[in-house]
Amino acid sequence: MLDEFINNLKLAGGEVLEEVPIDWYEVKGEFGVAENGAIFVSDYKKELFLSENVVIILDKDKIYPKITDVMDKIETGVFISGPSKTADVESFLVLGAHGPMRLGVVIKNQ
Repeated sequence: MLDEFINNLKLAGGEVLEEVPIDWYEVKGEFGVAENGAIFVSDYKKELFLSENVVIILDKDKIYPKITDVMDKIETGVFISGPSKTADVESFLVLGAHGPMRLGVVIKNQ
């Protein structure tokens, strides 16, 4: 399940980090979903969307296989799975238009 989570996180443009880089905005993830590599963040502030580099701290034992496994845990918050992306009609891709340009995840064994 951890491998699936990491693969899907990377497909979304995120990266796994060993430690929190200096000057990155840090936030705790409540739980992750392996099937899409997304992480739920409930304690979010404007810096989560305005910072160029964001790192999410996630406990390894809080990764669930499917979104249906966490439906009862979802309250106020957002799912994040990679840096924001947008493309216009001509397929010109822009990273960081609605959030960070880089998203890293530190997975803790707790």
